[in-house]
Amino acid sequence: MKLFTDPIKGSLTILLCGVFFMGEIQLLAAIAPLSQKQLDEQSEFIVTGRVVTVESKVQKSKIERALGIHRDRIYGIKLELISLHKKPTLEQGFELKGPLAIKAWRPVTRIPPLPGPQGHESIPKKGDLIKMYLKWNKNGAHWEPLLPNGIEITKKAK
Repeated sequence: MKLFTDPIKGSLTILLCGVFFMGEIQLLAAIAPLSQKQLDEQSEFIVTGRVVTVESKVQKSKIERALGIHRDRIYGIKLELISLHKKPTLEQGFELKGPLAIKAWRPVTRIPPLPGPQGHESIPKKGDLIKMYLKWNKNGAHWEPLLPNGIEITKKAK
């Protein structure tokens, strides 16, 4: 039986079969904004506060794992708490000493450009009044806002 009479067609068929059997291909898209009910239910900690500092650095993406050059801007936000709307459980090592440290992110570079999570919609500036819907990141041992709309700027600084 002559299955591969043309060497080019045979090579293409083998390549396509290999790609097919390599496994699952993940297709990612931007995350849709959460409703108010989803924000309330999915967050472990809801706070209102004033932004004391915002620092940022660009680093290799921990979100995007595909081949290519992928960089994210990581924001370190320190928040002076004004009020608590939902308190976290005690096993998370929660302490209210000084400003609350939070990490947020946005993509900076995606080569090749890939669809996927686009980070946090709003990044506050120093002096802004904000409400945050937070979740504990066990891997990084820090608080982070829910994606994509876990940061709500209630009053911008002058």
